[in-house]
This record gives sequence, C-alpha cells and structure tokens, in this order.
Amino acid sequence: MFTWLRRHPVLGGFALMFACTWPIDLWAAADSHGWTSVRIPPVLPVLVGYGFVVAAVGATWIVDGRDGVRTLLRRFLIWRVGLWWYAVILLGPAVVDITAIVLDAVLGGGAPDFARPFATRILPAGTNLWAAAPLFLLFQALANAEEIGWRGYALPRLQARHGALAATLVIGVVWAFWHVPKFLTAGSAQDYPFWLFLVDTTAKAVVFTWVFTSTGGSLLAVTLLHASLNTSVVFLPILPAATGDVRPTLIAIGLRCAVAVVIVLVAGPARLSHTTGSDDPTSRLGEKGSPASRA
Repeated sequence: MFTWLRRHPVLGGFALMFACTWPIDLWAAADSHGWTSVRIPPVLPVLVGYGFVVAAVGATWIVDGRDGVRTLLRRFLIWRVGLWWYAVILLGPAVVDITAIVLDAVLGGGAPDFARPFATRILPAGTNLWAAAPLFLLFQALANAEEIGWRGYALPRLQARHGALAATLVIGVVWAFWHVPKFLTAGSAQDYPFWLFLVDTTAKAVVFTWVFTSTGGSLLAVTLLHASLNTSVVFLPILPAATGDVRPTLIAIGLRCAVAVVIVLVAGPARLSHTTGSDDPTSRLGEKGSPASRA
C-alpha cells in the first residue's frame, strides 16, 4: 500500500482523507434519521476535520518523510501576509453574503431577519449572536482542519503538474463530493440542491487557491478563510435552512462565481497568484526530489 501511495500520492491522499472522515460523517447521517442502534458521540462530527490532519500528515510522511511533514506543518506558521489579506480573509465572505441578502431584498425577496440565522438552530436559546460570532470563528479556525488536506497536501502536487486552475477545479469537485454525507444528514445546513453546492464549492476553490498561493502557501490564511466562510453563512440569514428561500444562496453563489472569474482573468489561470518568482510557494514544485515531482 505504501508503494502504491508513493506512486499515486494525490489519489492516495484523497483516499486517506475520505477514509479518515467519511465513517464518522456517514454514522452521523444515519444517526440523524434514527437508523443506528448506537448513538454517535456529539463531539465526533464536530472534530471530524482532524481526520484530514491524520490523512495529510500520514500521506506526507509516507511520500516525503519527516522533512516533508515539517514543511507541511510549517505552513501554519506563515502569518506575515499583510493586513490587506487579513481583511480579505476575515471580511470578504461576509461582504459577499450581505451583498446577496441586500440584492435579494431589492429584487422583492422581503426584509431579511438578521435575528434568525442558522446559528439560532445550533446554539442555545437566547444566545447573543454578536458575542457568539467571533467565538464561533475562533472555534472553526481551531476545529476545522480540512485545509491541511485540500490546500496543504493536494493542491501543490496537482498545481505543479497541471497548473493552478486545473488543480483547483479537481480539488473543488472532490471537496464538494466529500460533503455528500452532510447532505444526507437531517437538519444540516446543506438543505439545498447539491449541484448548487458543487458550483459554489468550485468557485470557492478558486478563491482558496488565490489566497494560498498569494500568501506564500500559508495554511493559516486559508484556515481562517474557511472559518470566516462558515461563520458568515451560519450567522447571516442566507442559508435556505434558516430563511426557507434558496434565492439568497443562489445570488451569493453567483457573486462568488463572478469573483472567481475575475481572479482567473487578473491573476492568470496558470498560477492564480499575485506573487512572482521565489515568492510563489509553488514556483519550486516539481523540481527533482521535490514532493510534486512525484505527483
């Protein structure tokens, strides 16, 4: 198995990511419908993202050894990326979602109820949403460890061999299909057609690649972006599960697709980055002896 993984590091990495997370998500989905005789401990679905840590670190150790693991984990220490990037990461998702909510209201969707976002369905009654939002953001940044797999492990290998846009589209599709168990879970936030989610996730993948490559391969940056995206949809009245209307989500997806198109046109499909030369974290990938040379 180790030999196969070394020959097919991306496919093997994806397989490990699914193997380390899907059993828990499928158990949670079955449990939500009362199909299991043993109830799933509530903490497991919350911490399922750490399966990506096990998969990414394990696959990196098999393919690249200890040095590869050190390089992977050091990406979390890349934090000097500039205040502008932190503004994009932490405020950008909310700006897009609020714009979508406003456009929906202008188009006749009615006044949005900011007091009843999806957060009211998962937090104790009477929780102060303004106080809970930054705590939820912090919790997401600590508990959601998907990015070490998607952007930390898979993206550099795919990008070195196929270019940034092709690599991003592959990851976007795989990333979307990883969420299938959540669509099968009763009461989840994914209460709308999967094809919309697929389009949305692919557009988001372009933004994630752009942030990752432009910040020197910072896993901290994309982890915060992931946390910010989740916080925005949970604390703003945009999800169909909270509003009963898919149109605000549809508008938000359209806006994210537009942002993705602009990024591709401005940053270029080959790299999707504003950096050049040695500043680009993928510029050295694919050299002899590098991890990507075996992608």
